[in-house]
Amino acid sequence: MRRRWLFAAIFACVVTAFTIAPLTPNSALARTELPITEIRWFNFSPEDSWQPIQFIVPDRNTAKSAGSRKLRLYDVHIAKMFEISHFLCDRDRASEGYNWSYQAENGNIEMGRFKISCNLARSIATAYGLGKPEITVIRRSFNLKNGRPSFALEKYSIPTFNIAKNRVVQWRNFVQKFPPIPDNSAKQANSSFPASNIFRQIKGKTRVPVFLPSILPLSDIQQLDFDVQAGADGYIVGMYLGKGCRAAACYFGTIEAKRNEPFSPPSRLPQDTYRSVELAGGFRGIYFNNCGAYCTAFVEWQRLGVLYRFTRKNARQQEVVQIANSAIQAGQR
Repeated sequence: MRRRWLFAAIFACVVTAFTIAPLTPNSALARTELPITEIRWFNFSPEDSWQPIQFIVPDRNTAKSAGSRKLRLYDVHIAKMFEISHFLCDRDRASEGYNWSYQAENGNIEMGRFKISCNLARSIATAYGLGKPEITVIRRSFNLKNGRPSFALEKYSIPTFNIAKNRVVQWRNFVQKFPPIPDNSAKQANSSFPASNIFRQIKGKTRVPVFLPSILPLSDIQQLDFDVQAGADGYIVGMYLGKGCRAAACYFGTIEAKRNEPFSPPSRLPQDTYRSVELAGGFRGIYFNNCGAYCTAFVEWQRLGVLYRFTRKNARQQEVVQIANSAIQAGQR
């Protein structure tokens, strides 16, 4: 069977659950230790007046209490985004603001996108005042002087907002009136995956359990052409946009299984993302987004000595996780 596996660079750049230090009782939200998976600042073009930042947390339920009866994790996370925006705006007076992508469950759940201008961040800081600083770790992606992309894990001492007890309700009211901006690109129609037809082409040719999704995040499945190959130790289903086309421009994704194959190693490349994710049925998986001329996102998990990998070109984490979960929930074919 022809192998078409994606390999990443050796060694790790796994960013795991940075923890926010506890605050003083009267300080910003009086929060206890709150885990953050990753804060990633895309600072490739410092001259850009608006820069993107990802704020990713491990929590599945951001509506639960954050150590206070009146504050939710969501309220604390929004406060953290404002505090970082205010800090970065003060460092760079030419900046207009920051575009935040807020994701929960280690990136599996899209919470929304928020545009925080420097003027708004400064007005909020003035209204509440600045309290005790806390150390915050940010993964900053940037270009070196020679133009090559790089990254660094940087620690910043960032002042918190003084949201004391008598201002907690005021902060919650502000957060409720600060909704995420509409993101139409996150809306993706689903189509039924032709699992029965694909399984007929694999059945009897492999000795590994076959897992195929029930759905694909694609509005029209008729666009896809499938290239199915199977051997004793695995199978691969290539998916291409356009009948008969196998060029890179037509590549859509793959569904793969391979016995005795290890997880893909982490990457040190600044544009890549590598993190642990939770999948349906309690399976622990790996999400990897590998970027070159284009980005390829995939999810891997192991079952009974077999590595399963679902891949999509230029996809969001939520999309490839959805494909993997669909296959796990459908069960062995």
